[in-house]
Amino acid sequence: MALIEFSGLEYRMAGRLSIPLTIIIILLVSLFMLINPEATVQAASQGIILWYATVLPALFPFFIVAELLVKIRLVHFLGVLLEPIMRPLFRLPGCSSLVVVMGFTSGFPVGAVLTRKLYEQDMLSSEEAERLFSFTNNASPLFILGAVGVGMLGNPAAGYLLALAHYISNLMVGFLWRFRGKPGPDKGMPLGLRFSQAYRSLTPDSPAPPESIGKMLGDAVRSSLGNVMAVGGFIVVFSVVTRMLSNGGVIDLMAASVMRLLGTFGLGYPQAYGLCMGIMEMTLGIKTAVSSITEHQMLAVLIVISAILAFSGLSIIAQIMSIMAGMPVRLSFYILSRLIQVVLSCLITVLAYKIALIHGIGSLGVNSIPYYKILYAFNAWTFSLISIGVAGIILALMLLAAALRTSKSS
Repeated sequence: MALIEFSGLEYRMAGRLSIPLTIIIILLVSLFMLINPEATVQAASQGIILWYATVLPALFPFFIVAELLVKIRLVHFLGVLLEPIMRPLFRLPGCSSLVVVMGFTSGFPVGAVLTRKLYEQDMLSSEEAERLFSFTNNASPLFILGAVGVGMLGNPAAGYLLALAHYISNLMVGFLWRFRGKPGPDKGMPLGLRFSQAYRSLTPDSPAPPESIGKMLGDAVRSSLGNVMAVGGFIVVFSVVTRMLSNGGVIDLMAASVMRLLGTFGLGYPQAYGLCMGIMEMTLGIKTAVSSITEHQMLAVLIVISAILAFSGLSIIAQIMSIMAGMPVRLSFYILSRLIQVVLSCLITVLAYKIALIHGIGSLGVNSIPYYKILYAFNAWTFSLISIGVAGIILALMLLAAALRTSKSS
């Protein structure tokens, strides 16, 4: 109840500030578009290419799968079976396991989409929904391993190091927030009874006839297409806004301030500039940070990339909060979670890099390729399907662990 009251206060305060701020931003962007039409078209084109070549194939299959899994009530089935795993780890109901697995294997903003669906079906409380979506929106393995590791750095080992830091740090955020949650009711039951209850949960309580496969698939495709088009719109808008701030010298001023604060840590100006751009848009920030990398700057660059991945950029934060609009969740709580992940991810990156140096991994040369080739350095559709398969394997392992834990306690 306190969460809802606090969220309402935050929404009212944000509403008073958002209207004049929105008007100012719209006027500034409109003025920039009128004065710099060529730069506007270039920025929008880069955003569209990024969406078409990477985001669309990476997210569209996951959106469809997520929609279908909810429609066939698999979340109810998993909710019963995986309760013994999710409650002790995150103090969340078992149905949230699907959100965790899909969020960590698909990328932004699938975690937010699934969290909202579970909340609307009364399977999550407002407090649980807020904690769940705070750590289940990640950069996809396709982006970290493919676009960043292979494409931008030309160093697959660096991609794996960044992925390790990114996913472990976000799991640590989820585990940290568990202490805000209530332990929940003890639902311990024999293994056979748990499977029986899970099987019964696949049948809806309402007497309405079940939907046909064709209707479910059609609805899933239409809904998924709308979601992925909205993501593309955000990418294009923030690409233009980032270009406006860059051309206006705002990011230069921010980068100069960062250099004064962090220059002693071996941070070059391109990395400082990329970090500031990453606050707005993740991909552009990372691309800028690696634009003039040298061997002795490798650790500094990896730390900057880890920080950008963890914060994810205002573009993605806006996407996620638009999906969660109308729900009693706080923007301040989500941003705090991102800042905590930034610290944890950077620390893990430093530790992993030191270990990699011992084994000779960190000494691999950087062989970045031209930007226009980055999006074609890997097969995004194949990578996306592999990620769906990995998600299924993770769920199977979680089910096995839950079954073992239940059998031992019974």
